[in-house]
Amino acid sequence: MATGWGSLLQDERQLEELARQAVDRALAEGVLLRTSQEPSSSNVVSYAPFTLFPSLVPSALLEQAYAVQMDFNLLVDAVSQNAAFLEQTLSR
Repeated sequence: MATGWGSLLQDERQLEELARQAVDRALAEGVLLRTSQEPSSSNVVSYAPFTLFPSLVPSALLEQAYAVQMDFNLLVDAVSQNAAFLEQTLSR
């Protein structure tokens, strides 16, 4: 898209078109949730919530996330390989 963010945000028609395309893309890519009206049906779905534009994150929070990222990844990896733990935890 050749236009800058400022002009896009001020053009309501273009913004609505971008939102429509984003929803279509989310549906095509499988970014879906079952609806509360039909929670056990995979035939009735809606797209998962998302934002069109990046959200600001305070730098202190971003640094905290970076600081724990490696440990968190190691934890997720270890849990994913522990079949007994997963079975016991998820069986409830």
